[in-house]
Amino acid sequence: MNADQFLALAEALRSYAQHSGRDTNASNLFVHSMLMRAIQVDRAKQPRTRAEAEHEDAPKWLA
Repeated sequence: MNADQFLALAEALRSYAQHSGRDTNASNLFVHSMLMRAIQVDRAKQPRTRAEAEHEDAPKWLA
């Protein structure tokens, strides 16, 4: 999902919560949780820098 899709989802859930008498904080928390998961996945997919790769490939007793 991109930022526009997250914002649209947040607005739709907030609108639904307001019109149905549900807790808007719960819908905000759900969207926030999904956004944070997406950010974590994106960070995991990013290529490592050469220094990070060399540090991770080094024996643990050298660290």
